[in-house]
Amino acid sequence: MSRIGASEFLQVIRPALAARDAVALAEAVHAHWTLADLVDLLDHESSDVRSAAAITLGVAGDMSCSAALTKALRDEASQVNEMAEHGLWMIWFRNCCTEAAAPFQSGVALLALERYRQAIDRFESAARLDRQFAEAHNQRAIALHLLGQWSESIDACRDTIRLVPTHFGAIAGMGHGYVRLGSLQDALRCYRTALKINPHLQCIRTAAGTIESGHHDPEAGGFAEATRWQA
Repeated sequence: MSRIGASEFLQVIRPALAARDAVALAEAVHAHWTLADLVDLLDHESSDVRSAAAITLGVAGDMSCSAALTKALRDEASQVNEMAEHGLWMIWFRNCCTEAAAPFQSGVALLALERYRQAIDRFESAARLDRQFAEAHNQRAIALHLLGQWSESIDACRDTIRLVPTHFGAIAGMGHGYVRLGSLQDALRCYRTALKINPHLQCIRTAAGTIESGHHDPEAGGFAEATRWQA
């Protein structure tokens, strides 16, 4: 049983959620409860409470919450899965030391501008500054993939998974790289592994089904969409 009441929890977080104020939400949570208290709410009978707990953990939590959020990816309620997935990405993106944060955010901005080689330099800097920063490797993998450097991208995915074994994004990303290299069974293995962790990844399910059906032309429009990198 949760150590905090669901109605109290929703009452406290509702103003910050409505205002989309992440700082206020984190402050409200830390003023009232521990992260363990919020993790307990992921087992609440109400899917609305579970969803709110998942996104709140994403905003206020850290890697100590990742196992519980990973479990919530398999929640029967789709909105809980969605919030758990968002929560994990938020935690992964900020799970670094203070010194690594600036080059990482610079890399993210450069990646969005399609300045891939510069982004890679920034992600490599972040990874050197914090050797436990898995997402720096994953974002580097994305940039390498977009440059057509499939093998190097797969290696960067492996670096991510070494640090966060349940990083479904990096596991699926390896699959995308293997598709481009023509290693379809390796790709299928990666997709199936990612789906075991997060069964609601419909684009990955589509990509796996495309390989299984034998319609696996990586340049075909439908397959290209199914295998686009998720981040």
